[in-house]
Amino acid sequence: MGQRLESTSSKHVHQGPVVTISRECGCPGNKIAEMLTNKLNKRMIKEGHSPKWKWVNKEILLKASEELKINPRDVEIYVKAKESGVLHDLVASFTETYHVRNASIKKVIHDVIYNLATDGHVIIVGRGGGAITWQIPKSLHVYLEAPLSWKANVVSSQKGITIAEARKFVLERDLQRLKFRDNYRTKFSDEIYYDERFNCKSLSEEQICDLVYKAVELKNLI
Repeated sequence: MGQRLESTSSKHVHQGPVVTISRECGCPGNKIAEMLTNKLNKRMIKEGHSPKWKWVNKEILLKASEELKINPRDVEIYVKAKESGVLHDLVASFTETYHVRNASIKKVIHDVIYNLATDGHVIIVGRGGGAITWQIPKSLHVYLEAPLSWKANVVSSQKGITIAEARKFVLERDLQRLKFRDNYRTKFSDEIYYDERFNCKSLSEEQICDLVYKAVELKNLI
């Protein structure tokens, strides 16, 4: 299966276009991705083309689980885990047919994201997308951030928990996301993976969407 995945990920070389949105806990990555997708597709329709843009997030985990023939929940557990590498207890339960003991969840997620990016016209939310696809020329990479107090207020409201509980939750999730993204960073690289960073406290979802759309235009991704 490892050989099959390698051939799949190399069948397209640096195509795109792709937009990645990385975000801190509490920042509206999915909402902005949905708004941007609609805006880009409206433009395509106006220009007489069929709408091609889509946005993905948890679909990546579903696709990875299909590739490995395991429960999507097991892939989600991997994403949230602080450790990187192969989950040996899961690998031990894989079927011999697909030779999955020689492949890691990490690699499959990488290949799923890279294939989506090279196929093009996709907005990828989270999952290390920026670090995985930064070398694709037709790409734009966005990072959403905000002060801890603002994020804690958002999470407190969404989950119905106290500010203190929300603050703890945000800190833990941001650390997990950072460690997960670091799994896909190039070793010894000093590359900056994000083209734009936005403060979600001072800018509305609509403003951020408009600014990202303008950057997509300036980079000739549409």
